[in-house]
Amino acid sequence: MRYIFAFVLSLFASPALAEHPFDVQRCVNLDLALEAPEEGAWGYIIQENHINWIANAGFDTIRLPVRFNAYWYGTQLDRGLVRRVDQILGWAENAGLQVILDHHHYDAMMQNPDAEAGTFIAIWAELAERYADRGDWLIFELLNEPFGKLTNERAMQLFNDTIPVIRETNPNRWIVIEGAPVARIDSLPALTRYDEHVALSFHYYIPHTFSHQQATWMKNPPPPRDWGSPGERQLIVDHMKEAASYGLPMFLGEFGVTKQTELRPRLDYITTVREEAEANGIGWCHWGFAGGFPMFDTTINDWSPGMKRALMGE
Repeated sequence: MRYIFAFVLSLFASPALAEHPFDVQRCVNLDLALEAPEEGAWGYIIQENHINWIANAGFDTIRLPVRFNAYWYGTQLDRGLVRRVDQILGWAENAGLQVILDHHHYDAMMQNPDAEAGTFIAIWAELAERYADRGDWLIFELLNEPFGKLTNERAMQLFNDTIPVIRETNPNRWIVIEGAPVARIDSLPALTRYDEHVALSFHYYIPHTFSHQQATWMKNPPPPRDWGSPGERQLIVDHMKEAASYGLPMFLGEFGVTKQTELRPRLDYITTVREEAEANGIGWCHWGFAGGFPMFDTTINDWSPGMKRALMGE
């Protein structure tokens, strides 16, 4: 049934999509920085040399998760936060990188979407006006991983109320949306696109018992386990084909494995997800840079062991 739904959607895909491609191929999440309660609280502060390293390593995009709602003061965003975001955007633009600006960790929205909808729309109205003159290298991602009371139906209502506000100042900017629960691949059939400049996103941590094993921030993290059976590999193949089958701009916004995981299966899993996404024409964004799922070692300012081959194939 899911494949039939995807086929029907593809029949109605706009011809304009070929003229306006969603051109994100290799991306990295700058995690644990601006989505923390404050930058540095979770051990990482974004640095310009990190942005330059990402560009020089061959990535074309960074995803910048920001907890915007924590900096909303009733009528506007905190000026210090927006200046910091401006600084990071400037570094990225100078390095030739695209940026996906992502509203992250909006927990109050998940608990009470009706009460938070006005704030959400006001935040995006301010961001849209502030960045209206930026080039098409800047992409807006409305909300990370809807869950809880923000069901797919409610999320689509929220997004369809927000996008027209953004379009008043950014008529052609790419916007990324994802569904509930937590951007899983099975949320894709419920997503609706407001216009031809909306891309669909999903996150991939399957099986969760492998990707999140021994995660120090979880109350009861999964124990150590291996990965790599034929069935587990085939599941990734099938899922990436399924995502591509929609015939719509599609983005793998997060995937990764905890650093506590044994190195061989961790690298094998990351390589498999990356290769299957690429084989199906899906741009990807590794989670993350230097946090709990690292690809970068801040102690030596270079790749974490094995990650260059896993992510770049070299």
